[in-house]
Amino acid sequence: MKIFCIGLSKTGTNSLTSALNILGFKAVHWHYTRKVFDYHDGGIKIHFDKFLDYDAFADTPIARIYPELDKRFPDSKFILTIRDGSKWVESFRSQFENGVSDEFEARLHMDLYGTDSFDHDLCLAAFEKHTNKVKQYFEGREEDLLIINLTEGDGWGKLCKFLGKPVPDVEFPVRYRKQERNLNYRLRKLIRNPNKIPEYIMSRIRGLLG
Repeated sequence: MKIFCIGLSKTGTNSLTSALNILGFKAVHWHYTRKVFDYHDGGIKIHFDKFLDYDAFADTPIARIYPELDKRFPDSKFILTIRDGSKWVESFRSQFENGVSDEFEARLHMDLYGTDSFDHDLCLAAFEKHTNKVKQYFEGREEDLLIINLTEGDGWGKLCKFLGKPVPDVEFPVRYRKQERNLNYRLRKLIRNPNKIPEYIMSRIRGLLG
């Protein structure tokens, strides 16, 4: 059984990935899942072998291809993270108002949001459309889809019941609050543009980022 987390950015996908790891699943997020497909000849080429070594996969590349994954990996579980749309779009703005980092992410955002730069109305409409499309796709298959709102207090209870796991004796993880995300962004920007940063500092930054 594979677990595919098909919520969009800023819906708690990092927190969900951490929770799945706590439950004993080998779960990966953006820095792995961005490699699961390439844009190729006007379409996409999915690298299904990338799904063999891990149990759970999250973030927008997975949200982009969930119907294909459903067909390739029957009996899998899908988790849609949601939140209030007005709060989501402001959180999304705070991370992506200045654009994205590379061509792959720009094309992915065009697919998902209809724009590779922040546009309040387009992004909010795309967010709502994605939620509705997922619900329609899994209509009649509610046992395969969990809809969870981590920002409103959903957590171990819903998740563990859905996956048939006992509730762990730890708090549900909360990853990438705004302050943590901003620090992470600055560190990654330094790595992409190291200039004359001493190597010993670069080594420490790489260690912090994992």
